[in-house]
Amino acid sequence: MRRLAVALLAAVLALGVLTAANGAAGSREGVPRLGHVFLIIGENTDYARIDAASAPYLTNRLRPRAAWFTSYYAATHWSQANYVALVTGQFTACEQKDGGASCRQDVDNLYHQLDAAHRTWKVWLESGAAKCDTGSGGSCTSDDPCPSSGFYTTGNPPILFDDIPPSECLANDVPAGTDADGMSTFNAALAAGRVADFTTIIPNGCEDGESNCKPINDRYTQFDSFLAREVPLIQASPAYGADDLIVILYDEDERMGGLAGKNGLGSGGHTVCLVLGPRVAPGDVAATTYSYSVLRTLEDGFGVPLLGSANAVAPLPIAWR
Repeated sequence: MRRLAVALLAAVLALGVLTAANGAAGSREGVPRLGHVFLIIGENTDYARIDAASAPYLTNRLRPRAAWFTSYYAATHWSQANYVALVTGQFTACEQKDGGASCRQDVDNLYHQLDAAHRTWKVWLESGAAKCDTGSGGSCTSDDPCPSSGFYTTGNPPILFDDIPPSECLANDVPAGTDADGMSTFNAALAAGRVADFTTIIPNGCEDGESNCKPINDRYTQFDSFLAREVPLIQASPAYGADDLIVILYDEDERMGGLAGKNGLGSGGHTVCLVLGPRVAPGDVAATTYSYSVLRTLEDGFGVPLLGSANAVAPLPIAWR
């Protein structure tokens, strides 16, 4: 009888440990375990520029359905440093000057972390002419890395890390399409439900809001129109489920040249960030948040270690359903 009691006690304790372990795997720091995450990045836009006139889809359609962060700050200037900060929690002086592939470094990053956690990732380049594109429309073939120059050297983070080998880059860092809007391949993958756990979507230099382009000729509305076209397709995908998120943000505000170090974690300026998904309760959030808060949220949700300045911040203060 005594042996039976001991055995029962051991079983109960083991069940408690297992339950605790499962709970830890499902949530960290209040962030639920994430399924698919879609990160869409716009360029160089002040928070005050986004309103019902310049960005009606963002303002009228998405904001009421999303956690909208009214005091969100990017990491630094220029673009390359912000893309790197979003997935590593750090950046270098070289990256602050958009130094391109010369800023390649041996530093851990979210893509490599997902590899180790047996989760998948993909980067889709709207204007990519080839896999692992760094040439913004260069002449290289789809089986070889492009020359290390051009816009996508700064706006395409996986090519900048030593622990992402060329073979993996060629497999996971790809053109989004060959049609007029450059998104046909990505849209077909959405329709078929073939999406990675972490998907980064990088619009071209017009639709990301960096420059005024025909026929819209308004860079703020151009990114808004891109979102109005693509976000519903993501939400309609058979792969978009209860644990999935769409994160939309701008890499930095419109200031050039960077800010003094005394501005700390938010030296990239005040800009827009929002998160929507079935588990996200909508509403404006006034707490100050950063690019590193986004990284912290993703790392908590994917169950991987925290990198760099993600250790210095809390996750995005989302009211989870």
